[in-house]
Amino acid sequence: MSPTTLSTSIIAHGLIFDLDGTLISTLEVTEKIYTQYCRQFDIDPAPVLAGCHGIPTLQVLRMFYPPSTHTQEFANQMEHDSVIHLDGLQIIPGADSLLHSLPLDKWSIFTSGMPMLAHPRIKHLKLPMPPVFITPENITMGKPHPEGYVLAARTMGMDPKHCVVFEDAVAGVVAGRDSKAVVVGIRTLLTDKQLKDAGATYTVKDMTKVAVALNPDGTLTVTIDES
Repeated sequence: MSPTTLSTSIIAHGLIFDLDGTLISTLEVTEKIYTQYCRQFDIDPAPVLAGCHGIPTLQVLRMFYPPSTHTQEFANQMEHDSVIHLDGLQIIPGADSLLHSLPLDKWSIFTSGMPMLAHPRIKHLKLPMPPVFITPENITMGKPHPEGYVLAARTMGMDPKHCVVFEDAVAGVVAGRDSKAVVVGIRTLLTDKQLKDAGATYTVKDMTKVAVALNPDGTLTVTIDES
């Protein structure tokens, strides 16, 4: 990258997106639900809200909540409670136009949210649904383990090292980095330094700073503006 510009272009075979905080903003809903359950169990919500982003609900429960909550059934109940709260959802700027510009076989989603949570949100916001959509149901190890990103790339028929991962949370950035993909951090919650310290190669303010062009050989030229 030239010192006189904040933009660079890379060639990729495919793109893999996190969902919450990368394509859609769920911060209001997520913090509302976790705070509600913190009150129920008399837990200080501050560390929960600081550490819950980008990892599966069951992992959050095991990290911060009492053992009685450490079941998939309890995690499903919490996510069910989140599903009914759709009014606070927003599309990250630029995500709608970017996704609609991409061939469906060139991108995928890997989210820590279960399908019952992720799918209604995408439908509500009228975003396209890619054929490859990886959730905790498809893997044994959640973020920061790279399994989900590796699976997303392989299911698209690609090597992860030829993919670009877009992430907003430390756990997801680490997962993308360890999958050997190029990671672009979205500065939704974290700073450029925090994201790069976790393993992001580039960071962007939002998806308006990302442009993708399909090349004649089927590869993608991804232009990233770090301003």
